[in-house]
Order: sequence, then structure tokens, then C-alpha cells
Amino acid sequence: MVIERGSNGVNPDVDDAFLVQRAQEGYLDAFTELVNRHGKLAYRVALRLLGNHHDAEDVAQEALVAAWQQLPRFKAESNFSTWLYRIVTRRALNRMTRTKPTDSTDLLDELDEDKANGPALSAERNQAIDAVTQAVTALPPAQRIVVVLYHFEGLRYEDIARVADSTVPAVRSHLFRARRTLTQMLDEWR
Repeated sequence: MVIERGSNGVNPDVDDAFLVQRAQEGYLDAFTELVNRHGKLAYRVALRLLGNHHDAEDVAQEALVAAWQQLPRFKAESNFSTWLYRIVTRRALNRMTRTKPTDSTDLLDELDEDKANGPALSAERNQAIDAVTQAVTALPPAQRIVVVLYHFEGLRYEDIARVADSTVPAVRSHLFRARRTLTQMLDEWR
């Protein structure tokens, strides 16, 4: 079988399952491609769960190393990305229980500022982002995980349950309580 290769040596049309299989066979370029595809996901989830860049970088790196080490045991019963979410979430949860957050950071994606909006609207937007960030990071870990995975990462209830090693009803319950808490905490921004 001939595989057409992209600029990084791997065909961009190759799916994750094939790359996982090749990485399990010892092909480092296949795992490198998985890291290229999903490394930002690992960092983004860690950042949203932990609330600061330093811890997020550490957790993302630890999760990717753990993924490489655990790859021979990965049975592909779920997508690679779901499995990686699980590793990142567990590492972030461990970090949350060991340390308190030192600073908050934006949980929302960076948006291009329209220069016509001016400094007042930009300042108001930054205050709103800070309020959301602080509110989400103040949630209990189980609620924070489901909020981040559902609202920021767009995962389905079933996938969140797999990642969090929980059930769909528990995910719904955590999400309901988190939304209620966030509504109360952010009432002034309505």
C-alpha cells in the first residue's frame, strides 16, 4: 500500500485509527502526527480546567507523554481524541486537587477586536471574560469538567461520561447544577 505523504511526512487524509495502529507498531512519525493533530486540544482542555497557562502546559505535556506510554494498551474502543480527553482531564483533576489556582486566564477563544468598537467595549468584553473565567474555575471539579467538555469542547453527554468515567445522568446533573451556579454568579452580566 502506497501512502501519499504531506509536508510533515504523513498524509493529512489518514484517520486517527490508522495512525494509532501505526504508532502501536512503533512508528514514531504516526504518533508525532497524532500529537500535531491533538496537542492543542490537550492544552486547551487543561487550560480551561486549570485556569492558568503554566499548569496547563505541564498537564498537556504530561498527558501526551502518558498517551505515548499507554498507547500499547489503547484498545480503540473510543476515538483517540476521547481517550486523550480522558487522560488530560484526569491529570488536570489531579493537579486541581493538589494545588489551588494561582491566576485566571481567558477560557474563551481569542476574538479579533474590531477597531471600531473602541477601548470601552474592549474593556467591557475583557471584564466579562474575566468574570466567566473566574466563575468557571470556582466550580467544583466535577461540574467544571462537564462545563468545559460540553460548552467549550462540544462533546456529547455520552462522550463526557466516558471521559469522566461517569454516567450520562450524572453528567446531566453536574451540568444542570453548574449552569444554575454560573447563572447566579454571573447575574450582574445579564
